[in-house]
Amino acid sequence: MGSEVLSVGDVIVAALPEQVPPGREQKGYRPVIVVGVPEALGTPRYPMLLVIPLTTNRGQSWAMDCPALYPVLAAGEGALPTSSIALLDQVRSLDKSRVKRYIGTLTPQQYQPILNGLSKMMNFANLG
Repeated sequence: MGSEVLSVGDVIVAALPEQVPPGREQKGYRPVIVVGVPEALGTPRYPMLLVIPLTTNRGQSWAMDCPALYPVLAAGEGALPTSSIALLDQVRSLDKSRVKRYIGTLTPQQYQPILNGLSKMMNFANLG
């Protein structure tokens, strides 16, 4: 991708590197949702994004048992071609050079379950 400006709620394809040692993190070329843009706070050391990986591995008990941690996005939301599950437990920092292409953008209503889950997971309500 070139110098496009990305925003929270954008759905993009990114190259997620394999972790060493290997674990259960998502890897490879896959859709992710932008959940943080450090440039909004100033000039970061490196051009980074905070992202949430998506999976199409539907019907799993882990996703149905914890919908706040694994919000489901329907096909078409954010221009996704298939229904997907947002893996909030895998939020990660990503160098912008790993962004391969833009897919679409979630509406505020579509993004709200992700924001709610992240807020609960990171305990934002009890800060301050």
